[in-house]
Amino acid sequence: MKRLLQISLDTLLISILPIIMWIILGFTITKEISNVFSLTYPLQFFYTIFVSLFAIGPNITSKKTNNQDVVYSNMVFGLLVVGLLTLILAINSNIYIQIMNMDVNTYHNFCIYSIIWMYLSFIMQMIMQKLYYDNKNNESNKINIIFNLTNFFSIIIFTSILKDVIGIIITLLIDFLIVCIVFIKYYKKTKFCLQIKQNIKYTSFNILRNLGMFLIYGIGFGNSFSFGEKYATAINFESLTTDTQWDMLYSVDTASKIDLAENKFNYKESLKNAYKLLSILIFTILIMNLTLYWYFKPDLTFLLIILAVQLIDMLIDPLKTLKMSYIQINDNNKKHNVFYLLSRIIRLMCSFIPSALCTYIGQIVSAIYLYIYSLIACRNVKLFKLRNNNK
Repeated sequence: MKRLLQISLDTLLISILPIIMWIILGFTITKEISNVFSLTYPLQFFYTIFVSLFAIGPNITSKKTNNQDVVYSNMVFGLLVVGLLTLILAINSNIYIQIMNMDVNTYHNFCIYSIIWMYLSFIMQMIMQKLYYDNKNNESNKINIIFNLTNFFSIIIFTSILKDVIGIIITLLIDFLIVCIVFIKYYKKTKFCLQIKQNIKYTSFNILRNLGMFLIYGIGFGNSFSFGEKYATAINFESLTTDTQWDMLYSVDTASKIDLAENKFNYKESLKNAYKLLSILIFTILIMNLTLYWYFKPDLTFLLIILAVQLIDMLIDPLKTLKMSYIQINDNNKKHNVFYLLSRIIRLMCSFIPSALCTYIGQIVSAIYLYIYSLIACRNVKLFKLRNNNK
């Protein structure tokens, strides 16, 4: 449970501070600025695709092959490839804003800031994953605290005192300096060894999931926002009050993959710890909804529907996540990727439904589908029979 909480702490800082930051910037600049969170929400999945490919996958491959060259080679390659993609995305930020049916003049500067900050966070995530797999969680926590708190206070202070553009530039320069220092400290020059095929093998579910989520929310939110401010406000509100908890819940997947890579996985213990964490997360969701409702004042009926979807999905998530992690690491049958891809396709197709609820319809349908599939796929695995699991 301690390690799960340590990994969750890193995720908490990465997730909760931007949420608080956008809320505060909404107060100090203009209320609409808080919507940048939902505007760039799909892009977090874009960057997480590369975390899986260049960070999580290489660390699992490294454990399986006892070759550290894989980790450091992918760090450099990921830094260059994702850096180029970030540059292209930043240059075309206005097109992205228009696709999301939002105002370019209002969101241009902070959209670019958000894109560049996600790239810097991606670099930090490559380093954090290395520390996780080296059992250096305390170091990871300290680095994340410094990086995220510095960004948090810098953007708020400098944009409040100076012009928005100048405040953004100063903040990003400070963030860049911290990233350079940390990268230089932990990077080791090694022989070039990517092992892309193996990296994909161990993280294909993660890659498919995040690619799907990028498309789903990119299309779905653009669709939902077109129905008017009433729905956009409710969606932004619910994203603000549940996104951090979802990010923290993904630590269950991270911890289980580490255990499976090291042959130390205990389903009963992992499930118990996952629901301990989940009980805390659901409590915070309810508190945040009650606290922030009076400021945002979203449509109550629409809000309760999407909140119910989030909670139901969360309650079944540990049950399917632990089984899917096992399948990913220990079963080479490619049919699992096909069935997992089908869940993403189903959810993506729901994004085209002419309704402000389109993404949430897809979410609940996909969650139930994966839950049933994980049960069927692992029905004969003794490890998941709780009564017989005495390891």
